[in-house]
Amino acid sequence: MTPRAKKSGPQAPRIDEIRLGGLEPGDPAELLRGARLDGLAFAGVDLGELDLNGASVMECTLTDVGADEADLRSLRLRDCSITQARFPSVRGGRGDWRDVRVEGARIGSAELYENHWGSVHFVDCKITYLNLRGATLRDVAFTRCSIEELDLGEATAQSLAFHGSTLQILDLQRAELKDVDLRGAELHKIVGLDRLRGVTVSSAQLGQLAPLLAAEFGIGIDDTTPAEIP
Repeated sequence: MTPRAKKSGPQAPRIDEIRLGGLEPGDPAELLRGARLDGLAFAGVDLGELDLNGASVMECTLTDVGADEADLRSLRLRDCSITQARFPSVRGGRGDWRDVRVEGARIGSAELYENHWGSVHFVDCKITYLNLRGATLRDVAFTRCSIEELDLGEATAQSLAFHGSTLQILDLQRAELKDVDLRGAELHKIVGLDRLRGVTVSSAQLGQLAPLLAAEFGIGIDDTTPAEIP
């Protein structure tokens, strides 16, 4: 038997399909700090403040949910779908998300530092500032997203991909990366170029990064012909 050729390129994120059925309608009054929510569907919720600090939300959907401020600190999400969320300001440090899909969200500043994410998929989202500093990310994908600034400083990321997405500023300072695929991203500025080990880019992107890499590592670029030594 001929051995199977090893697939080239980074390991793609493994995003598990979220199947939710038979959910009960959720009462917005149940969206409380420290709540334990399971098998509920919330729709058309518009709050001044959404406080889910320390809550556990499992097998739930949140559709057309808006809040001026969202406190998601230490939030535990499992098998959840969040659609058309509108959060100008999110505080969500030290959360734990697994098998979560966020689609069509409009988010301003999202402080999600030191989160643990597994099988998380953002689709068609617009985010001004996404702070994942110190986070642990595995099997995470951004599809057709626009992110003005993504902070992955000191983060550990494995199997992270961007498809048809725009990143104005990507901060990789002191990050540890493996199988991070930037080929599907439109990149404008990268901070922390010395942390690109473990990242895959296209040849076109490499050409765009060349001047930045040269400046980072002190490489001079001069296309003039050197004078002959007599």
